[in-house]
Amino acid sequence: MAHITNLPMTPLMPSTSSNDIKEIAFKTAPSASKVEIKRFLETFYGFEVEKVRTLNMKGKKKRYAGSLVAKPDYKKAYVTLKKPLSFSQDPYHFRSTVEDKKKEKMLTTHC
Repeated sequence: MAHITNLPMTPLMPSTSSNDIKEIAFKTAPSASKVEIKRFLETFYGFEVEKVRTLNMKGKKKRYAGSLVAKPDYKKAYVTLKKPLSFSQDPYHFRSTVEDKKKEKMLTTHC
């Protein structure tokens, strides 16, 4: 059994555009089990996990300079949460907030 702190987990983009997400996809190591993934998410992120579904993915293979180069294999984990997760879909939310503050500052200095 692997240590939980050594488990690499990369979240993948959600497939739905709604703000309430009940299922999240993660990319992880092929050796990770469903129990380890569930424990990791409950311990470090505080998620209440209902179930975990996994599938093993083969790394993509490409020809490069006459030889075959392959990306490493990985495991994709679909995690269903007991309570929906809510967050903003805007990836530039911070930048728009900074721009709004700059506009407000310019308006107050010109008046």
